Amino acid sequence: MSGTVVYAMVNQMVTEPQKFKGKIVNMSGVFSSYYDNETNQRYFGCVISDALACCSQGLAFELKKPHKYPQEYPDEGTEITIRGIFDIRTEEDGVGFPVIRDAEMFR
Repeated sequence: MSGTVVYAMVNQMVTEPQKFKGKIVNMSGVFSSYYDNETNQRYFGCVISDALACCSQGLAFELKKPHKYPQEYPDEGTEITIRGIFDIRTEEDGVGFPVIRDAEMFR
């Protein structure tokens, strides 16, 4: 798929996650992480840019096997590929977001 089509597909996954729940996702992009001080949790993501690199969109992922951060993760901005099952993670406050579960990460 072209960069534009991939970007559009990820955008649709974020805006209409129910359509993709349970499907296997294979996605290439750059590694990103975020630490939420309120929940004391680190979130990991695979981020892609559109064809002009002016906009970006990403999906969170949870690895199948536990890894230690930062020792067993790539540097921020490293190209990665994620393969896992698309799901929706619901937080305690009822807010949900798309996530690739049982993911494998390749560099």
